[in-house]
Amino acid sequence: MENKEKQPTSSALSYGRTRNREGERRKLKRRHSLRQNNKGRSAKRGHFAVKGKRKEAFRGDGRSKARKFFGKLNKKKNLRQKRAKPAKVRTRKRRVELIKSDLQITGGKHLGKILETTASPKVRITPAAVRQALFRALRRRIRMKRFLDLCAGAGTVGIEALSRGALLGTFVERSAKMCSFIRKNMEICGIKQGHGEIFQIEAIPFLKRMKKRRRYWDVVYFNPPYDANYDEVLEYFKKGAAVAPKGGMLVIEHPAEMFFDENLGVLKRVNVLTIGDVGLTFYERVS
Repeated sequence: MENKEKQPTSSALSYGRTRNREGERRKLKRRHSLRQNNKGRSAKRGHFAVKGKRKEAFRGDGRSKARKFFGKLNKKKNLRQKRAKPAKVRTRKRRVELIKSDLQITGGKHLGKILETTASPKVRITPAAVRQALFRALRRRIRMKRFLDLCAGAGTVGIEALSRGALLGTFVERSAKMCSFIRKNMEICGIKQGHGEIFQIEAIPFLKRMKKRRRYWDVVYFNPPYDANYDEVLEYFKKGAAVAPKGGMLVIEHPAEMFFDENLGVLKRVNVLTIGDVGLTFYERVS
């Protein structure tokens, strides 16, 4: 008799089937847990979430869903770009103030400040329009330069030069009373002693002393009384007193009908301005 192979019993078959089912369940659980973990990670990292949705959408017949999903994303981006406000460009607002008095500073950091002076009719103040024309003509020759206000009066021209960026303002005035007004006006504008100096002395002795000391200024403004003798002071300027060599400027304020020579020693005339009844003659030192 041939030995017949033993056939598995029903109990053995059922045991094998249940074992296979349990294995499949375990695999499904692992897959499910892995998917959940990946979802958690993708939620933490925003750009991976979109990738995960893209994969799920493209499985099977989900292409139309993917198109809808990514179409909405693109619409949101376009809306954000449209709603985005244009960047603000900061522009520096220029301070504009009307000059109503000849005692007001016409430009620079002290623009609009009102200076003090005596009520005496003998003292003549350089008009605001003349000061504006003066500094417009000088332009960049004032900034970080030394400015000499000869026959300064109340110091309006020299203080205006400091307001417009001059490094040092020197005021020469023979009257003690007017020197006190210069000090008050410097206090009004908050000018420190290192940036302003006052000499109570006549113009000619001052020029003599400065020529011996060889002290020079980049810009010299000479504004004597109109009845004064200009020639005595101009003799010192011809010799190069006070005016810086090679590029120093001398500006003379005078009545509009007065006229000066083209060459004054080491000085050469470069410009003449007339503002009303006031004239301004500009000389540059050539040697």
